[in-house]
Amino acid sequence: MRYYKSFILFSLLALVFVACDTDDLERDIDALKDRVASVEAQVQRLNDEMNILRVALDGNKTITDYSIDGDTYTLTLSNGETLTLTQGEVGGNYPSIDISDDGYWVIAGSKTEWRAKAENGEDATITPQFKIEANPDADGKKYWKVSYDNGSTWKFLENGLAEGVNENTPLINKVEVKDGCFNVTIGSEVYQIPVVKGLECAINVPESVADGSWMIAGGVEASFTVKVNLADGDLVRVNAPADWNAKVSEYSAGTTEVTVTVTPPSTPSECTIRVEVTHGVNTATDQIKAKTISDSYWAEYQAGFDIKIGDVVINKYNNPEGRLFKNGETVPATGVCFIADGATVKSAGGVSDLVLIAEKKDNKFTSRVSTTGVISLGSTQGYLGFLCKGIALSSGDELTTYWFNLSVNMVERLYLDHCKIELPQDKNFSNFSNSASGIKKLLVESCYIGVPKSNATVLFMRYDQGVFGDVKMHNNIFYCTTPDESLLFVPFLKTAKANLMENLEINVENNTLINLLLNHGGDSGFMRIAYRESWTMRNNMVWYDKDRLAGGSQPSTATFLGAMDTDESYDLAYITNNKVFTDVKNTELVWKVFRTSPKGFPNAITPETTSPFVDGTLVDTEGKYILKSEYQGIGAVIE
Repeated sequence: MRYYKSFILFSLLALVFVACDTDDLERDIDALKDRVASVEAQVQRLNDEMNILRVALDGNKTITDYSIDGDTYTLTLSNGETLTLTQGEVGGNYPSIDISDDGYWVIAGSKTEWRAKAENGEDATITPQFKIEANPDADGKKYWKVSYDNGSTWKFLENGLAEGVNENTPLINKVEVKDGCFNVTIGSEVYQIPVVKGLECAINVPESVADGSWMIAGGVEASFTVKVNLADGDLVRVNAPADWNAKVSEYSAGTTEVTVTVTPPSTPSECTIRVEVTHGVNTATDQIKAKTISDSYWAEYQAGFDIKIGDVVINKYNNPEGRLFKNGETVPATGVCFIADGATVKSAGGVSDLVLIAEKKDNKFTSRVSTTGVISLGSTQGYLGFLCKGIALSSGDELTTYWFNLSVNMVERLYLDHCKIELPQDKNFSNFSNSASGIKKLLVESCYIGVPKSNATVLFMRYDQGVFGDVKMHNNIFYCTTPDESLLFVPFLKTAKANLMENLEINVENNTLINLLLNHGGDSGFMRIAYRESWTMRNNMVWYDKDRLAGGSQPSTATFLGAMDTDESYDLAYITNNKVFTDVKNTELVWKVFRTSPKGFPNAITPETTSPFVDGTLVDTEGKYILKSEYQGIGAVIE
């Protein structure tokens, strides 16, 4: 449900509706439904055609069964996948889609980096997906958006107007079943997908699949099963690199499932395992990516694996300069730096496109980076930013009021992923003090952030005059490192002088604060910013066993969101399940969602006096605990 500022407009509209001709109103509603249905049909048509095209281009699937209902074909493929395709005219304007001479997708006139055709026996793994949305940069007109990562991210097509008369010919001109094949005509070329009743080859995906790869221990035998439907003379083969030692179990006519067993190399390795079932002149295949489990980012980098930090992929092909730094060495201002297990390295001065990654994955934070003085972020030439994964980050005592500074430039990214951040006493983490400074993308995820006792409010991400863009704070534990103390803390602060980038997203979810109180005053809230609809503040948790600060003072009111935009509406789905727990008896501290309550919004938060932690597991000065089962899903769980 959404809560709006005024009910007067609603009342006036109600009077207008009563006065209008209901026939006109019904026609308007019907027209709106027709437009919505038309948009849905456009999107469905294009995505269905892209899926058919994917199968036709791969050339390694057969159709085991199909049906026709009017103009709609339903196809069952040999790997168990079901596709539909509806022929006939669907109104609207479509983006141009083509394939370059060297086999890459060309979308809306621009050649992409994604292959459309298989190469060297490997399927093309990317099939673009499409949807239609209002484009704020084109006066709200409907535009096509495209995704190249299965819908995780989308971008508007520059020449992607979805309204008006269709200027592009349909992607698929014609389909028909003829001579034992499903024939797909694209442009002037006909692609054939064989129709072979009963020919199946569908891998039953193992449970240990992560990020699209089957994860198995190096040097240890493992297996998966494949659904088949074998007749006399059928052959089953498994193809994998020789060092993966893959074999298929015995089979005969009538077999409906075979087992593929592999023994991978003991060192980090990845490959594609392909299973083929041949029936006469037709062959059906399915495949699975496999990857050995490793405890070392450095070893995986050397083996050519991808290492993900947010939306950034680091590997030795895109970033060949990576090296392992040992104890006492100083990392450069730019580069990909792996920090040896148990080592402490140094960093000083400015950084630009600096990537710091722990050697090991064990999350014990034994790869440390100690900084000297204020660290200046960014460069106008930077394209990555400052990225950290798995490291412990600390600083000396020579700082003034903040640790990281950005006074001139825009940084592409500041990403802290599975890190341990140890703030110096009485110091803020960052400061963006110039109207030209800022961060386009900020990610703080699965981090421990320790804050020692302070006599003033401590600010984590502070924008005085800078510009900031997308913000994601997920699954972090912020905690007071001083025993029997609490302090005022603001994870995200924007002053009135700071600016917002257009169409930005802010998501603050599943964070835990331990003995860090959210002040209601000038530096207020978990996130002091004028909240906008669709930004999220969900499933965050506060625990405190001391509500008085150094000197005996006590804040009177604490808030999660320090400000609100009076022109916005609010949806509880985006601001929900923020919990406060305390064992302070008769605490006078009042908790709210917003400083000022939107009309009709359930703003008050009543602290719960039952501990959310399993007895004896809370180590508050280290930010460690185990949640009771009934509180799973609230706060952070760092694995």
